[in-house]
Amino acid sequence: MDISDRLFVLLYNTLGACLEQILWLWGALFLIGFALYFVSKFRSRAFAASVGSKAELFLTGWIGIPVHEMGHAVFCFIFKHKITEAKFFSPEKDGTMGYVRHEYNPKSTYQKIGNFFIGIAPMLFGTFTIYALLGILLPQYLPQELSGSIMKTNWEIFKNFFSFDNFGNWKFWIFVYLSFGIASHMKLSTQDFKGASGGFITLLCLIFLVNLVANLLLAFGLKDLSVSGWFTTKMDILLSLFYSIMLYALSISVIYLLFSYLLLGITNFLILPASCKVRKTFSKIFHVRE
Repeated sequence: MDISDRLFVLLYNTLGACLEQILWLWGALFLIGFALYFVSKFRSRAFAASVGSKAELFLTGWIGIPVHEMGHAVFCFIFKHKITEAKFFSPEKDGTMGYVRHEYNPKSTYQKIGNFFIGIAPMLFGTFTIYALLGILLPQYLPQELSGSIMKTNWEIFKNFFSFDNFGNWKFWIFVYLSFGIASHMKLSTQDFKGASGGFITLLCLIFLVNLVANLLLAFGLKDLSVSGWFTTKMDILLSLFYSIMLYALSISVIYLLFSYLLLGITNFLILPASCKVRKTFSKIFHVRE
């Protein structure tokens, strides 16, 4: 095998490893993140069209928005970004509910990668907060042994969760309400997506470089390190737990969306003239010009 063939195999194996790792670590997160974004987008429009935009602030915003912004702040601290200004709950007329402004050293790879995690922080920190609430209020639903696949972990956490026994438990309803509020505001804003994109490119470069070095070492006869299997096992456990909470957040967000549409339908059919009910509904939700 000549040098060009070896280089091709090296690059092929490196790119394949990068793609596999990205899908393994971030694939489901991106899918759930986009689903949360669109669910929240249409829910907010439907809710605002039925009872007004301020009603949602009192229902879920008081808890969801501060947790969303706190996530940005926590990851700014982790990745050593300087927070210049922060408002965890400050509804404005332009639609801004809160913000965290930060600065970083563009020469620092660590801080540049931090932009990605700061951007997606509301989903990460929101998931952690929901899990912490579950441990405080309903610890019996925490998995006793973190093992198995994502589906198995999902089932172990939420098995018999919505049961008749829980309906009389006040802690259950507090958890449902608080997690409901947090999940409703875990979606990323357009600004969050923009901030995360730059950091993600830097992260991709780092992943590619690490895999390139690893494949070079393997090409020279170095065997796979045992720590690799240990790391993969631990990450599978953490990802299973993380995505189980994320799927729960998405599920209750979809229920909230359906409730918002139901509320909008009731409002339209009780108040608006019959000739413009459907037209007004679609106009308000999808911003269709009349």
